[in-house]
Amino acid sequence: MTADGTVWRWVCGVADRARVLQVPPPGLVSRGESPLSERDCLDARCLDDPSRLYPPPRPIRPDVWETIDEADGVEVEALAFPSSVPFGLAPNDRVSVRFYRPATGPPLVNLLVLHGIWRQDQEFEDRLCRELARQRVSCALLSLPFHWDRAQAGAPSGAYFLSGDPLWTSAAFRQAIVDARGVLGLLRGRGVPVGVLGFSLGGIIAHMLMAIEPLDFGASTFAGGNTAGIVWESVLTRPYRRAMEANGITLDSLSTLWATGNPTHFAHRPRPARLLMVNARYDLCVPLRFTLELWRALGEPTIRWLPAGHITGFLFREAIVAEVLTALGLPRPLRAPGRVRLCLSPVRQMRWAA
Repeated sequence: MTADGTVWRWVCGVADRARVLQVPPPGLVSRGESPLSERDCLDARCLDDPSRLYPPPRPIRPDVWETIDEADGVEVEALAFPSSVPFGLAPNDRVSVRFYRPATGPPLVNLLVLHGIWRQDQEFEDRLCRELARQRVSCALLSLPFHWDRAQAGAPSGAYFLSGDPLWTSAAFRQAIVDARGVLGLLRGRGVPVGVLGFSLGGIIAHMLMAIEPLDFGASTFAGGNTAGIVWESVLTRPYRRAMEANGITLDSLSTLWATGNPTHFAHRPRPARLLMVNARYDLCVPLRFTLELWRALGEPTIRWLPAGHITGFLFREAIVAEVLTALGLPRPLRAPGRVRLCLSPVRQMRWAA
């Protein structure tokens, strides 16, 4: 390691570029026709009122809600309910949530947690939610469309979310936001603040939710604005850019089609009183200029820079937890004195992480 960190920055770049080799290719699955039309996406009224495209669902009534684990002061519950904006594809249209609550007392905050695209397992998210729950921050971990137990049979987690057909991707993005609004409704009415914490794609969705939901707290990690620009320029999504270009899509046409999914466009809308951005200084998957563009549009809220790339950023779970707790006005976890801790397990989380 050089004194200026050049070698580590090189490692971060290699990790980000290597992830491209493990991204599910655009032609891996046959998706069919999008349930969302071009007319829906281009409706200018949605730019003034995004709830026209992302309507709040009726109050959610889970048909499954059961305790599946209790250990180390954290109780974990599983709940499920039908999506309000279905694709007509099972099991994707059944929304699943893991709810982590402190087992020793009432929570001080309820958070909705949104993961990144193409996450293949939940170990990183499970550990993060447990750590927050032990600090009396309940976490509802939502499975995004086509991920985890919502993935189509025989397809990798997330393979159906992003597509060479931007209308299909718009429909998946809309389903994610509407499902998330339903979960936020479940978290309210319990006498504690409610917020959202999103990673990468989940961070972009989190910023959209901050623009249309009355939240007390909002945090994004490894995210930015200008969704079309990120997909067009990111090293991670180059195969999807080529697939769209082969269909005659340009950056300008994609930006117009996805304008209603660009959180920078809605940055002028009311935001949570507590707002935090955590980003990776050497990120190649979310280009720096799109992070700064959103940050400036939001009025330059608190931003923390990790010495990492997009993929190696998942090594900094404990630092992310500490920053979230600080932003919430809660004490950071105490470490045992004189004890050296190596956070190695997240290395396994870096496969297909985004």
